[in-house]
Amino acid sequence: MQKREIFWVTVLVALIGIYFYTHRPPKKEIQIVTTIRPTPGRRNGARALTIYVTLDNYYKLNSIVVTPLDEPTNALYHEMWHLVATNGSEPVKIFQYGENVQGMQPHLKGVKAEPLNPGERYQMVITAGKLKGTSKPFTTP
Repeated sequence: MQKREIFWVTVLVALIGIYFYTHRPPKKEIQIVTTIRPTPGRRNGARALTIYVTLDNYYKLNSIVVTPLDEPTNALYHEMWHLVATNGSEPVKIFQYGENVQGMQPHLKGVKAEPLNPGERYQMVITAGKLKGTSKPFTTP
């Protein structure tokens, strides 16, 4: 091969590499949908509500964190619910707020999910491997 051909092949390979580097598909984000549904029966005279969390696919979760959004900014970071995986959870697509997801445990031993206050806004962050998802703010009635 001549020097000129080697030069143009090198330029072509470099341009192809730059194209694929700059046109990578965006990282996928976990889609989270929260649904609040009434549960049969009553708790303390009030109708009981259950918060269901639905993901866009089955994931082996690493962590689940629910935090209030309406706390003052100078308040300490407060987690209403925080689970972490011991060795990766079972693949899960739907679960309830506060339930024990198989393969996960509370971040702090013995700490359970706190009840959510009516009218307050909350947000959920879920990680699964290198993927992460943040729910839209949700409010309990």
